[in-house]
Amino acid sequence: IRAERRSQLLATIEQLEPIDREVLLLRGVEQRSQAVTAELLGIQGDAVAMRFSRALRRLRDQLPASLLDELGGA
Repeated sequence: IRAERRSQLLATIEQLEPIDREVLLLRGVEQRSQAVTAELLGIQGDAVAMRFSRALRRLRDQLPASLLDELGGA
């Protein structure tokens, strides 16, 4: 079951736009600040916040609640 859930999560992340995946990785996984993420990606801080929020919303909308619970509510 664990491999199935991991596969489902990765498939959902793969559906995001490349820049949104990068923002999700930098902000959500690596815990980089909004300013550092913006600098690394060459975009404005407000764009980082918007893209991170949008990426999380898409994950919440597309993943089953049971998987989100396992991830800590994403």
